[in-house]
Amino acid sequence: MVQQQSARAEDFWWAEPATQQKLLTDPIGVLKEMGINVPANVPIPVAQEVVRLNSLLWLDGQVISRDQFKIDPADEGLLFGRGVWESTRVIGGLPWLWSMHIERLKKTAELLRIEVEPERLPDSMAVSEFVRSLTKMDVVIRLNLTAGRPGKKGIVWMTAALPPAPLHGVRLQTRTLPMEKGHPYLLWKTFQYATRLEVGQQSMREGFDTCLLVDEQDNLLEAAHANLFVRLQDGWATPLADGGLLPGTVRRQLLERSPLPIREMKIPRAFLGEVTEAFVTNSNVGIVPVTQIDDRSFPLGAETQQLQQWLRPAPAQS
Repeated sequence: MVQQQSARAEDFWWAEPATQQKLLTDPIGVLKEMGINVPANVPIPVAQEVVRLNSLLWLDGQVISRDQFKIDPADEGLLFGRGVWESTRVIGGLPWLWSMHIERLKKTAELLRIEVEPERLPDSMAVSEFVRSLTKMDVVIRLNLTAGRPGKKGIVWMTAALPPAPLHGVRLQTRTLPMEKGHPYLLWKTFQYATRLEVGQQSMREGFDTCLLVDEQDNLLEAAHANLFVRLQDGWATPLADGGLLPGTVRRQLLERSPLPIREMKIPRAFLGEVTEAFVTNSNVGIVPVTQIDDRSFPLGAETQQLQQWLRPAPAQS
């Protein structure tokens, strides 16, 4: 095992001198001052990396302190939600399915008439360099782009955070889609995301992990932040992307490359009676089994586990 070098005060260049010194001996105390609680037995180097993750960001190619980050009060991303974003896991230093994420971000920006020069968007190497300047741990990164204002371009920035704790299963509650099908803010990742958050939180308040959206014809669509896959009697299926869901990068990966055939189709809620396995996907968590939908329970099936192993993010999938 390679021994990790001790940090130096100058490694925390963004902090005040007194904080730099405290970070050498008591980074957990610094995290508490930031409002972040971690277990007292976390190793000092790990706590120092968590401080970096919560103190620094990437802005147009430069790593800066979050205290230096500014957004124009007239930026339409702030005022009207004219902004787009993407997020994914960084495994072994490389962002998972990054080319798909950049492709979708460009399409979303074009849809919202947000101009951005391609060279302003970080490639996988730029993402890797940013993450490695913060931590050796695997993280989740989020890339953001705003519309700006007349006469001034928007900003492009990226943050990194620790990934969510592994989920062994999720419980879903069906809820009617809160907006009309085909709405661009339903189909793409934009700053107007509060509706998705709220509908998922409504289900959480009722004892579920999140919601499972259904359309007016009672067809299954997707979870608040993840695509749905179900095992029917004649094989795997995922709801049709007909204007009622955000088609994710992992969904695309499964449809194009899965070792088990998967088809897109309308899936009425009534089909839940024949479902034997189910899971949800996004690029932050991969595949997570669904253990319950409303009052129906589902086991962790062999095919779900097979797909989990096959899909497991690897650095080569960048």
